[in-house]
Amino acid sequence: MNVNQAQNAQTALPTSENIAANGGADLSNMFLQLLVAQISHQNPLDPLDGTQYVSQLAEFSNVESLQSIKQSMTDNVSYLDSLMVLEATSLVGTNVNVKSDTLALEQAGDIKGQVNLPMEAEKVVVQLYDRDGNLVEEQEMAYSGVGSLGFAFNDQNAGAYQVRAHAVINGTPRSLDTWLEGQVERISVGSSAEDILLQVNGLGNFALADINQMAARA
Repeated sequence: MNVNQAQNAQTALPTSENIAANGGADLSNMFLQLLVAQISHQNPLDPLDGTQYVSQLAEFSNVESLQSIKQSMTDNVSYLDSLMVLEATSLVGTNVNVKSDTLALEQAGDIKGQVNLPMEAEKVVVQLYDRDGNLVEEQEMAYSGVGSLGFAFNDQNAGAYQVRAHAVINGTPRSLDTWLEGQVERISVGSSAEDILLQVNGLGNFALADINQMAARA
């Protein structure tokens, strides 16, 4: 093959950008063009062994399969992202529990939530404090062992509050995370499912994965 023929063959082949855009079709065309070029310009006195063509075909098949798998995975990720966006938008108006220990009541109402017990405890106490750090109410909760315990501080005035919880396990006090309940007011959607944010009334913004539990639609 002379220089002009090599340049013409190279020009005729698809570029990497075209292959990325058009997928397997350009891969097939490129392989066939390379195969024809090899056969047309091989040395008649030293022709290529047929097993070399078979080896090249096998390598091409592997590349084509990987391209197909990559495209399928990309399609699946896009589909799952769409499902998560639809799921998130359906949460507007729903009460959810999110990991937080502070909240702000815009008007008088109840403060609800839950704690999760990792093991059996002798005692579980949940305390409500106002914005100045004064104890407003304390509840010692009945429980049935490992699992979630719900609590509620009813008829609280509007304002900012903090909720603290602890358990006595094997005679030792241990702090517990609190999950407070609030209503999803709106959804912020970004370029992917990871960018979805839920604006929860009185609690702030949370990712979809931060939800611990959903309650009935208010």
